[in-house]
Amino acid sequence: MKTIKTFLLAFFLELCFFPLMSCTFFYGESTELSYESMFEAMWKDYNQTYALFEVRGVDWDAQYDLCRSQVHDDMTDREFLDVLKDLLYPLEDAHVYVKTPLGSINSGEDNVALDKFSLEEVCASYIDSPRKCGNNIITYGRLKDDSTVGYIHIAAFSSGQTGINQKQDWASDIDHVLEELKDTKCMILDVRGNRGGLTGNVSRISGRFCTENKTYAISRTKNGPGKDDFDGGVELEIKKNGSWQYTKPVFLLTNAQTMSAGEEFTMAMCSQSHVTQIGNHTCGVFSLSLERCLANGWRYSVSVQRVTAPDGSTPEGIGIVPGTGNQILNPSASNDLQMERAVFLAENIN
Repeated sequence: MKTIKTFLLAFFLELCFFPLMSCTFFYGESTELSYESMFEAMWKDYNQTYALFEVRGVDWDAQYDLCRSQVHDDMTDREFLDVLKDLLYPLEDAHVYVKTPLGSINSGEDNVALDKFSLEEVCASYIDSPRKCGNNIITYGRLKDDSTVGYIHIAAFSSGQTGINQKQDWASDIDHVLEELKDTKCMILDVRGNRGGLTGNVSRISGRFCTENKTYAISRTKNGPGKDDFDGGVELEIKKNGSWQYTKPVFLLTNAQTMSAGEEFTMAMCSQSHVTQIGNHTCGVFSLSLERCLANGWRYSVSVQRVTAPDGSTPEGIGIVPGTGNQILNPSASNDLQMERAVFLAENIN
């Protein structure tokens, strides 16, 4: 938690002392209420602050040439939104969106099929007397057919609003859950459908499963208008917390709707030798996303970080991929082959 606080403090201080970016980084520049000026402002904002053009393989100048000629001030709001789709969709970044009274667009999710998963189906088919805690974010219990196998589903890493005064102490309920499941021989830990939240909650929960304190990622934040303007980076670590740690085998279930902080959690957990990932690859979006407003009130977001593994490889746009034999797609929510694989491995532990 100290690492995250240090990162945030350094991040905000750096913004304050960088003249060009300090006023516009969070809010974007003031623009005239015209389609042409709004397009120019959005394109420029991304050009200076978006961190992932190279990673995502997008030529942003070419996107300008493609889309700018389509913008004129006698067009409609719907036509302007369609141009923004053409501009942003090639990024394929689920942290890039535009929200309008006409509806929303999402660069990464609009054209991707949802993984087939239902927590209700899992509980009905596999879990004996499932219970909830942590503001209903955590669902847990034991397998119906084998009470020595525990099950925990974590739906998100935030609860409700996440403003500066919002308490996020729900994550401490993981202590209660692990005490109840302490005698199990292994754990199925399910973060399918987890769309993210706060890194502090990732640290709080992952630390209860930590056998070895370890750096699992490095996050570098865009701090200037040049394409290579990034800070020196902050290490993200999994660290032991709590009076004891669950170090028996853990089978971690993920899917393509495991996103953002859910993927940080996956990276942290997969750095531990007793954890096996099962399911589909995660979504592949790791950056902090900052929201702006256009002059007409439409909101859009910009990804401003580049996250890499300690070896320098980047999972952005790829996700965290299970190993051979454990990458599985579900044919339907009621035929959960991912859960079946986890149950099989769990029940075959001696």
